[in-house]
Amino acid sequence: MRLKTLASLLLAGTLSASMLVYAKEPVNLAFIKKDLKHYHDSGEYDHDISSMMQQAMRYLEMRIDQGKFHGKKPAIVLDIDETSLSNYPDMVRLDFGGTLEEIRQDEDKGEDEAIAPTLKLYRYAKANQIAVFFITGRQEEEREVTEKNLKKAGYVNHDGLILRAGEYKKAPASVYKIAMRKQLADQGYDILLNIGDQKSDLRGGYADKTYKLPNPYYHIP
Repeated sequence: MRLKTLASLLLAGTLSASMLVYAKEPVNLAFIKKDLKHYHDSGEYDHDISSMMQQAMRYLEMRIDQGKFHGKKPAIVLDIDETSLSNYPDMVRLDFGGTLEEIRQDEDKGEDEAIAPTLKLYRYAKANQIAVFFITGRQEEEREVTEKNLKKAGYVNHDGLILRAGEYKKAPASVYKIAMRKQLADQGYDILLNIGDQKSDLRGGYADKTYKLPNPYYHIP
């Protein structure tokens, strides 16, 4: 009886071991970084941004032609980094890494260039009396340099720059951005468009239409 029991246990153990599923080795990080550079340098990244922004532009044109804003003031909301301004040269210099402090130091140089399709939509909105607000994950302490960078890049005469402060300084991105859009809605704005490069930029409503730009370089939950 003992031998039977022992044999059964050994057989069960052998079957269990044979059924183990070993995780597949992920793609080597060096190859991923190479693919990221190729995606950008090949022009595919710019193509994908342009394609998405063309959709956003068509929607905005339609809403302006209709002129129906639910009795509210029409507006659009834009994220900044990788939506309105590009940090790509800094990301390459840091080898798609770096500490939060290093990333912030690069932002605070105020040298980020405009993402052209976003700037085009911005100018179209302003020319048609649509308010434009920036809601960014940057901190309130970065206001001056961010304002200068936006102006230098061509985003002049915007209607508001909203940065993290107070109770939202360390809140999850989506919680903070939902709250800020709600504040705009409470002030009587109909947010026609909300555009960002992270899903957390777009969650939670308070916008008639959302568009997500590509960003394979980093993730903000």
